[in-house]
Amino acid sequence: MAAHHSADPHWPGVHARTALDAGDPVEAIRIHMRDIVRMPAGAVDAMFADQRVRAALSAHAEALIADDEAIDALGVGTNRFATLGMPTTLVKGDLSPAHLRERLADLATTLPNARIVTLAGQGHVAHLTAPDTLADAVRETAEQVLHA
Repeated sequence: MAAHHSADPHWPGVHARTALDAGDPVEAIRIHMRDIVRMPAGAVDAMFADQRVRAALSAHAEALIADDEAIDALGVGTNRFATLGMPTTLVKGDLSPAHLRERLADLATTLPNARIVTLAGQGHVAHLTAPDTLADAVRETAEQVLHA
């Protein structure tokens, strides 16, 4: 996977930041969803057709684009996590985009004490579509760590 750099004018995050700074949070989130998260353009369009969804996502555009920039600043690679020995639960949805499941698998291989929990029937937004299921997975890890 090629490294992305926020100084690279071709990196989608630069375009998202430009849209946000120009006062267009909707376009910034569209760029994020389509070009960084890699959601199909039709799915992004359908999502933004709902005015409530558009408003909710736009309200968080600044934080989301800042998160993209912070993640990008870390650079590419998982080796930096090889010495983290604390128990780690990585949560994925079986409907999450393939590229996100691949990155999660790479991270799980690197972390010495990681386990993967797969949420059946969920994608990348299980915190919205199945919050109780996600909370149960987090709770189970917390109980294991606290009672170890």
